[in-house]
Amino acid sequence: MKKEKKELVKKFKVVIEDLLDNYEEYTEEEKAQVKEIFQKVADLNKVLDKYDVAKASYWSEFLAAYGQFFDPYGPMGL
Repeated sequence: MKKEKKELVKKFKVVIEDLLDNYEEYTEEEKAQVKEIFQKVADLNKVLDKYDVAKASYWSEFLAAYGQFFDPYGPMGL
């Protein structure tokens, strides 16, 4: 599964780079198509955000602990 995800990420990056390579030269219709596709991807990302909740909370906890530990004026600092 991780290999599949890695391949999808790699392909997605290539497609994005390729789509935006000559963006300035596209017709307005072509630019609109690119924007529409990106908007659909952004909309899908919002739908799938429900899977990020647990990750976000753990990440927030980690950042808070990290900040307290390395804060020079915090409990373990000066």
